[in-house]
Amino acid sequence: MPLTDAQLEAFCLLLREERPSITAALDRQVAGFSEEDRDRLLVQLRGEGRGPVVIPPALEEHHHRAIERAFSDWAVSPPGEMDLERGAFLLASHAHPLEDMGRWEAELDRMAEALGVRLGEAASPGEIVEGTAEYLHGELRFDGDRENYYDPQNSYLNRVLDRRRGTPISLSAVYLLLGRRLGLPFRGVGMPGHFIVKYEAPGGPIFLDPFDGGRRLSVRECDAIVRGLGYHFDLRFLQETPPRRIVERMLNNLIGIFQRDGGEERIKRLMRYREIVQRG
Repeated sequence: MPLTDAQLEAFCLLLREERPSITAALDRQVAGFSEEDRDRLLVQLRGEGRGPVVIPPALEEHHHRAIERAFSDWAVSPPGEMDLERGAFLLASHAHPLEDMGRWEAELDRMAEALGVRLGEAASPGEIVEGTAEYLHGELRFDGDRENYYDPQNSYLNRVLDRRRGTPISLSAVYLLLGRRLGLPFRGVGMPGHFIVKYEAPGGPIFLDPFDGGRRLSVRECDAIVRGLGYHFDLRFLQETPPRRIVERMLNNLIGIFQRDGGEERIKRLMRYREIVQRG
């Protein structure tokens, strides 16, 4: 028999007690819930947003199984229909199961609307690129997190939008998702060791570095970045990186971070997601 709304509310209140004995008892009960009731409980907890919650292991496991299924569905999307935003927010939800990612999708909508107004009738690709960089880095203060580069929060899109700090690839994703909303041809470029963005202009691509305030880059400067990281440069490195490879690279980054800092269970889950994405 499905749980009533009153029962769900009571469970939410108890989960906020943060007492091990209560959490253990609730975990045993949650383990016996139907899949539908576990989904309802997660939705209820996300919607409340009142203070910390201790998630029972059975509910956390349910959430991770749901993320795995969602990644499986995402990974078999046709190449032209694969949605980077969906993949990035699935990864964020893995680490933040009680956060409503719809809030951050709405934030991207708001940002895109504001950017569109600022760009106005910008005539040239150069003006569009400069206007976008000024909005993100000048007005909103997005920047690369050099002091805490390996903080995993820099790799989760919801936290990047909240803190306005990130890694090269997560900051690049912001450009790509705003560009998609406005019909602007920003593309991800996964060079070895460093991720940048290019704008596909009629006269040739314009490269820029979101980790460095949206600084414009020449091909020679891209070459210097790659060689400075110890790699041989090849012009093929400046080709567009598709959504599947962007999400795979995000996963690789997080796996590397947790391998440095510990967290075997999280590493196993991330490696499982990566396997799904790669074989899709």
